[in-house]
Amino acid sequence: MRFDPRAHANRLRLRLGGRRWHRLRKLVAAGLLITAAVLAARPGAAEPRAAPPPPSAPVPFTGDLALAAVPVRLADTGVAKLLMPGMRVDVVTVDESAQVRKVLASMATVLTVRPPPAAAGRLAGARDGPLVVLSLPEETAREVAALSLRNPVAVTLR
Repeated sequence: MRFDPRAHANRLRLRLGGRRWHRLRKLVAAGLLITAAVLAARPGAAEPRAAPPPPSAPVPFTGDLALAAVPVRLADTGVAKLLMPGMRVDVVTVDESAQVRKVLASMATVLTVRPPPAAAGRLAGARDGPLVVLSLPEETAREVAALSLRNPVAVTLR
């Protein structure tokens, strides 16, 4: 008995191209269209979430001219790895004369974190570690800059 290949293909074509199959395809397409419309109409779907700024992105200028940038080296160099531009921190130190902790600045903005220079270990008296640049009000910036030269400075993350 000889098998006619065209007859077999015609049977498949009739099954896949019939009215039932055509209706099923239309129903699936309509269902997908309705599902997409429902998902797009959700309240949270239209609002894109803001991504945090990349670490190298500059912090935008707020227009407050009474601010100054203060570079400080932290007592714990590992904390600098946690800092990113735009973060808010408190600057604290220990007053050695009275042996009390002192909050130098509150809600300082981190502008940038610079890695330590390669030749820092060769200089006599140079403290190694990353340099953290903070944005502070002018009066507070002067005090933080002066005290960071004498006492080790730490930050608390907000």
